[in-house]
Amino acid sequence: MDKYADLQQELVKSLKERLLAIEYDLGKKNFFFADVEIEHHIFDILGDQLQKKTAYAETVSDLLFETKLKREAFDRRVRERVYDDLYEALGGLK
Repeated sequence: MDKYADLQQELVKSLKERLLAIEYDLGKKNFFFADVEIEHHIFDILGDQLQKKTAYAETVSDLLFETKLKREAFDRRVRERVYDDLYEALGGLK
């Protein structure tokens, strides 16, 4: 089991909720890999986890010290899942 699975699930949930709340326009996008706005939201959410010392704070800290390859894999999985979840919640591309 991936030790970051719970953090990933929480991050996807939080990011999806945030994007729905701001009425994020999916537009013609079919992925989030090069989306700077998504990156800023991810950093904000992870920063909040650290600052507020939530149950995920230690896991976020551990992730920061992982290899670049593992951090990028985590990031890719989060972006894929949140895109899929948001796509479904918004009813697909418009």
